[in-house]
Amino acid sequence: MVSTPEQRELICRARNGDKAAFETLIGPQLDRFYGLAYQLIRNEDDAADVVQEALIKAYRSLGSFRGDADFFTWMARILRNTVLDELKRAVRRHEEPVETLPESLDRSLEGKAEQKELREIVHGCISQLSSKLREPLVMFDIEGYSYEEISQILGINIGTVKSRLNRARESLRQKLNKQRNRLAGWVKVSDELPAS
Repeated sequence: MVSTPEQRELICRARNGDKAAFETLIGPQLDRFYGLAYQLIRNEDDAADVVQEALIKAYRSLGSFRGDADFFTWMARILRNTVLDELKRAVRRHEEPVETLPESLDRSLEGKAEQKELREIVHGCISQLSSKLREPLVMFDIEGYSYEEISQILGINIGTVKSRLNRARESLRQKLNKQRNRLAGWVKVSDELPAS
């Protein structure tokens, strides 16, 4: 994938200091960037900060964008690296990521607590995966990125993306099986993963 002519024109204008062109370029993808950052960091404020930091880095680095890849892919790589930097900083500060989950207004307090606990169990199991397995799982199954986009963002071939995704799902299934007692009543953890 390469940048479209419209993207190339906006990039050229942004390189010349046109901030509105840069905003037009990244605007349609902001929700997607935030979603990816949130799924990897699990903290709303930190995810927003990371997206902002990545956007600043991208704007300052426009001169290094060669155009041989899609602009979105280039930007997602910058975002991913910024997320990894933030996670390393959090480890150095000995911080635990704080999870803020949206709550549906129509659920009872008990239902909200149960839903939050279920999400914590699943997200806890996902967070135990190595980053090599967690990143493709989050990108594909949660954020909806294509195999091609993941391949370009992570710098690996599509076959490797599919292999890591399968290993991630299997590892997640095993981790959830170990949580059977806590999951009882919410979901049935089977030995088979649903077809994707």
